Amino acid sequence: MSENKLKSRDAIDAELRKTKAELTIAKHREMKLRNQIKGMTEKERRHRNIVWGSHFEYLLREKLNISKEQLATLDDDRVKDILNTLFLDLSFRRIMQNILTEKAKIKSPTE
Repeated sequence: MSENKLKSRDAIDAELRKTKAELTIAKHREMKLRNQIKGMTEKERRHRNIVWGSHFEYLLREKLNISKEQLATLDDDRVKDILNTLFLDLSFRRIMQNILTEKAKIKSPTE
């Protein structure tokens, strides 16, 4: 009788492991499908972030009239202070709002 219980328990454990593996695979597929539904793969999302980050960096360097190397040497607090100051400038704020509007138009599948 105990031998049958062990076999039954092993069978249940094996089925449980199989089910957990299937659940993990299903969750991964669901995540991939949700990302595709959103319209971008992870690679496309990374590329977009790089492009927009580069554009934003370019605007900062132009506004501050500094080189990439000089911008790279600034610490986070200094950059935060600079950004706060720049966003007080209405023309800079409008430029950034226009960029974000264009970004939203590109993301929108209805247009």
